[in-house]
Amino acid sequence: MKIISTNVFVGPNVYAHFPVIRHVLDLGILEEWPSARLGKSFIEPLLEMLPGLHEHGCSYREPGGFVRRLREDEGTWLGHVMEHVAIELQNVAGSKVTFGRTRSVDGQPGQYNMVFQYLDPEVGREASRLSLSLLHSLLPAELQPDNAPGEDWVFQEALENFIIYAQRRAFGPSTASLVRAAEERGIPWIRLNRQSLVQFGHGRYQERIQATTTSHTSNIAVELASDKEETNIILRDLGLPVPSQRLVQSSSNAKRAAERIGYPVVLKPLAGIMVAASP
Repeated sequence: MKIISTNVFVGPNVYAHFPVIRHVLDLGILEEWPSARLGKSFIEPLLEMLPGLHEHGCSYREPGGFVRRLREDEGTWLGHVMEHVAIELQNVAGSKVTFGRTRSVDGQPGQYNMVFQYLDPEVGREASRLSLSLLHSLLPAELQPDNAPGEDWVFQEALENFIIYAQRRAFGPSTASLVRAAEERGIPWIRLNRQSLVQFGHGRYQERIQATTTSHTSNIAVELASDKEETNIILRDLGLPVPSQRLVQSSSNAKRAAERIGYPVVLKPLAGIMVAASP
């Protein structure tokens, strides 16, 4: 099973009124191996590693519905299983999401549109990567793809690293409180960077905050302009030409970054860290 393409929707879309990630999956030979055919050796370890899957209602809309889908008749296909695993991984990491949908692609046997909700796009994408690795690791050896995790791969370690990653990307208490208040009032919001820069509303009604500072002051602009990495990212996302750059913390890292970027390069400080950039 592999991901052919990915779309990250940051607002209302054709699948939902909230942000979702869409993967086009190709099951390959696994199209012939729904969950019931894979059997207990696949289903039982999956439920043991992610016991929260027992609470997923799926199409039955009641706890246990997804487990029922795994076991009854011929079972369900692995694109659908991956959807639920990606959702559950986010829940384990503290992102309370529930929505998912998987449908076959017309005229493309073995291909599926798999859609699932996310709160943080990077956490959502990491959840899908981990879910794919987990499912591959549970397959019989003869069905595992070349990029399946090795025998030394331990899911619990990977899960702990994923949770730590998600926690590091979580909003601080001030920003999180403001985002929750916006959601309660039906105000759309978008996270604009990896820290606490958030946009509320759209178009002429949009307002931005960074922690408890609003865009009605120049403080946000000053802080962003002082951060060369963040400025580069914002300008790049706006479609403006910007130089390639890397954050480095040692002379050896600076040399490797410069070789990747290509000479000549310019070094500039960023909060005690050096930036290697092409002119």
